[in-house]
Amino acid sequence: MAKVFVPALMRKLSNEEPVVDVPGKTLREVVNNLDEACPGMKDLIVENGRVRPGLALAVDGVMSATGLMAKVPEDGEVHILPAIGGG
Repeated sequence: MAKVFVPALMRKLSNEEPVVDVPGKTLREVVNNLDEACPGMKDLIVENGRVRPGLALAVDGVMSATGLMAKVPEDGEVHILPAIGGG
């Protein structure tokens, strides 16, 4: 199972858990399974079938260049990364 690292602002949906284990071979499967475990999470991550603007997903420390089609190893780590603003 992949370990999904949930950012602080989304943890209300994961019962304040910083890491959630979910199965999936692609980011799409991981996000769908994450939504089953933490209802409402997919709406925060996906918009019109793509990762929402202002968010990025990284698999094992590498930003996904293929969006939700990116492969996720069985024991992979997925990080949900909100954009950092400021100046």
